[in-house]
Parts: sequence; structure tokens; C-alpha cells
Amino acid sequence: MKNIKELIEYIKKSSTNENAIIVLDQLNVELVNQLELESGINLTNYHFVIDAYAVKHILKNHSNSVKENSRGQNIVTEADLELLPEVLKNPDIVFYDGKNNIGKDTFQFQKQIGNKYIVIKEVRTKNKHLALNTMRIIIKKEKNQD
Repeated sequence: MKNIKELIEYIKKSSTNENAIIVLDQLNVELVNQLELESGINLTNYHFVIDAYAVKHILKNHSNSVKENSRGQNIVTEADLELLPEVLKNPDIVFYDGKNNIGKDTFQFQKQIGNKYIVIKEVRTKNKHLALNTMRIIIKKEKNQD
């Protein structure tokens, strides 16, 4: 598998619960330095990765329009997932976001592409991966026309 579209197709066709991982890109030196300065975590030689489990989680838990709209969010679609490389390579904001529910350090990447895309990546030290944890899309508020 080379890209997100192929990973999504794999998930749709797979009858097993086997994981699959795609490697997007290595973190650039500027980002590594920024994140280490803020968090104390050295991410030298780490790669952005996306795995099938994270994509399944996002499509399952962030695809109900009633639920997401009640949170001020849009559903996450397959097309939105394909924007992940842009959000990660050119974030408007990125910062240390604490530990997730399984105790892994996380970073939040935000990018305005119409709405605000929020991507949470977790640090996986064994393989030097910064892996997709979850993704949300905050609905852009329209300014009042008073």
C-alpha cells in the first residue's frame, strides 16, 4: 500500500482485523526541533504513519452527522482522510497535546482548509512512528451579517 486511498480500499475489502500501515513522510528538522523544544521529546528520524486501526476508528466514530454536528463538527469522510498529508506537512498550528488514553504522548496538528482540521498523532517509540490517533473537523463559524 502506497497511499491513503489504497489503505481505505484495503479496509473495505478485508474480512480480517489485520492492521496495515502506510508511511507518509519523515518529520522535517524544523518540526522535530519545534516539538522537542515544546515537549522535550526527540522525534529525530520519526515518520508520519497511518494505520488501518486509526482509519477504522475515525470512520466509525466520526461519521454520524447528528452526533458530530451536536459537537460543532463535520463528519470525517474518506476525502477528508486524503487531506492528512497536507495537514501534517503544512499545519497552521502544531503542539504537544499530552498523553492519550493508553498513555502515549500525542501532538495536535491543526490546519484551516475551509473548516478546521484537527489531527492527533501519537508517539510510537519502537518503530519511530508518529502515528494517526484520531481526526476531527471543526465547522467554520460564519460571521454575523448584522
